[in-house]
Amino acid sequence: MQIIKGCKIKRGQTIKLYIYGDNLKNLKTAELSNWSGKAYIGERRHSKLIQDIEELKSPGVYLLLSRDLNEFQIALYIGEADEVNKRISDHFRGKDWWTDFVIFISKDTNLTKSHVRYLEKELYSIANEKTTLIDLKNNSNPTGSKLPLSEIDDMDEFLEKIIFMLKNLGIINLEKIEVKEVDSDVDTIFYLDLTKDRIDEKNNTLQAKLRITNDGYRLLKGSFIEKNERPSFKKHIYYPLRKQFENKEYMQDSEYEGCFILIKDIDVRSPSAAASIAKNRATNGPKEWKLKDGTTLDEYQLNNQS
Repeated sequence: MQIIKGCKIKRGQTIKLYIYGDNLKNLKTAELSNWSGKAYIGERRHSKLIQDIEELKSPGVYLLLSRDLNEFQIALYIGEADEVNKRISDHFRGKDWWTDFVIFISKDTNLTKSHVRYLEKELYSIANEKTTLIDLKNNSNPTGSKLPLSEIDDMDEFLEKIIFMLKNLGIINLEKIEVKEVDSDVDTIFYLDLTKDRIDEKNNTLQAKLRITNDGYRLLKGSFIEKNERPSFKKHIYYPLRKQFENKEYMQDSEYEGCFILIKDIDVRSPSAAASIAKNRATNGPKEWKLKDGTTLDEYQLNNQS
């Protein structure tokens, strides 16, 4: 364990990435130092090519993902199979929405059907808690499997490596969302004023509230949300995102005319997305979110990079 400026940090780890040549059209494998697991990372077009890879004719857990840049949530399906390459081929014929896959197997072939069912359920449970960031495509909750305690410990460690790989390869972050720890002397709730005619009984402008998380930003429960939209906002990239949360009943009428109040936290990846949800119009989040002392989010993050 290294110590830097009084803080403990974990030692670095090495990910070995191998990119196949022309025959497999840039299919990738990724391995982590001192780990028996192995990832295959490919695109929909690789579905037929992986049928001839011998080590994929074994139990594995896999993710199907959509890389549509117009989506604010990552579309995700989590599954397991005895012969994982064959299952990917089945999904090629049966599901048309996904663009990419990631498969996890064991290099020493020690993963059993029970193991991959356990991993599938755990990954599903994690993803299902991030509903504002992930559009989970599974139709039902996986059943999982019962394992001896010693094997549960082994699979939980395997799961941690999967999550580490997915995050650090830039595929998807399945870490639990946590509010970022900062200096305890700094109030790190950021505020956003609504329009000037949205005021409380003390004549203060109603505000939305935001915190930084390890996976983006959290628009906080209790924030005031503008009801009225500008006509021009209907053509904006964040308009569908705003309507999505109205439809999911994240908001209810507040005591103030023209305003909703947020009744659930909303996790998003962009401060401008959070600001546009709150103000119901295109909004420059980095400039308009401010601490109580007036420091903008942009200024704060520039001076507190870690």
